[in-house]
Amino acid sequence: MTATRLVTDPDERDGARVSVGVDAIIAAATALTWTARYDVARRLLDSAVSAADGDAAARQLALAAAATAVHHDFRTVGPRWAPGAIADAKAVADTRHRWQLDFLELQHDYGRELIGPDGSPAVEGRDPARASALARRAESLAASTSEVADAGWAAFYRGLIDDNLTGDREDAPRWLAQALDAAEQAGDDYLAGEALRHLGDHDEEAGELARARARWERSTELWARIGNMTGVLAQQLLLAQLAIREGRPAAGTAIAQEVSRWAGALGLVLYQKHADALVAGDHDPA
Repeated sequence: MTATRLVTDPDERDGARVSVGVDAIIAAATALTWTARYDVARRLLDSAVSAADGDAAARQLALAAAATAVHHDFRTVGPRWAPGAIADAKAVADTRHRWQLDFLELQHDYGRELIGPDGSPAVEGRDPARASALARRAESLAASTSEVADAGWAAFYRGLIDDNLTGDREDAPRWLAQALDAAEQAGDDYLAGEALRHLGDHDEEAGELARARARWERSTELWARIGNMTGVLAQQLLLAQLAIREGRPAAGTAIAQEVSRWAGALGLVLYQKHADALVAGDHDPA
């Protein structure tokens, strides 16, 4: 196992050190990222990169830092971390990490097309040619990997691009279904939760409310199991919105109020605004 040394005594007066496996550090950073502890995850990874024994460890940690940055930028407003983190990862990457870097860039570019700097939908100036180029990149990534989960993630983003950028919502479900199938084959609960979330959106749009609820509740359960708190809160917002549509406004409002409190405590301003809009009676917030 590749390891990196982390100094446990900040002053190093007693020379205390501990070797921690890179995989364990990345798992810890991922868990922190999923709970919106972005600053802590970033500091952990930065410290680990500076203490890494060898280029291989540094490359893995830089990729993890870029993944944390992309997750941060999609869910927060304010300074953007991803451009610098992706550039840092590129600076130390080798050809074995080309796919991962290309996928992180796809995620980042999709987020920039979808969401403006203030967190509102970036509709003004959206270029259909850029959306089409993103779709082609996602298809290329799906076709260029032998890893089932990786292909599933690329297919998932291909579906998102149809859903939210190209406007071809009729084509999106087939890509999302491919992603769900890959997630089930690979045992990737994070990907399965994403695919179920967005397939449920199509169910709700078609008036299949029971099916939407089943998918959204399953997504919430999967994400709770792996500790993806940001995902659970996002799902609770959809369940609140669904309860209102089902004719249970009191239940929907109660869920939204709790999500607002949790999101506010975590600094997830976009989630909090969405929840507050539901409480205020806007049952289809942007």
